Amino acid sequence: MKVFLARTADDCLWSIWEQDRQYSEDFAHGYQDALDQFIRCTLRDNPLIGHVWHEARGIRRAVFRQRHNIYYTLTDEIIHVLFIFDGRMDVNQQFAASGLRLDDLKGPDA
Repeated sequence: MKVFLARTADDCLWSIWEQDRQYSEDFAHGYQDALDQFIRCTLRDNPLIGHVWHEARGIRRAVFRQRHNIYYTLTDEIIHVLFIFDGRMDVNQQFAASGLRLDDLKGPDA
């Protein structure tokens, strides 16, 4: 399967990097590499690894290192990564605040 990161997911990754950089740049780079590997390899090879989080919208949630929740949808041969949130955040408010429609987040060939 192909993996597509929505702009919102990319923004989340930058935010995570900025937060982790406060510890050290090496830590931030290492965590980003591991997170990227999980998304591009583990999710790609096991797209059903995440539990159904919102059935009506087809959104699944995978947890990375008990720290970040990765929200994504599946269409044919594409995994659309929508958001990557810290597990301590109120996700319902984050989705509502985004004001984005799910279809607007999906990439090409959706």
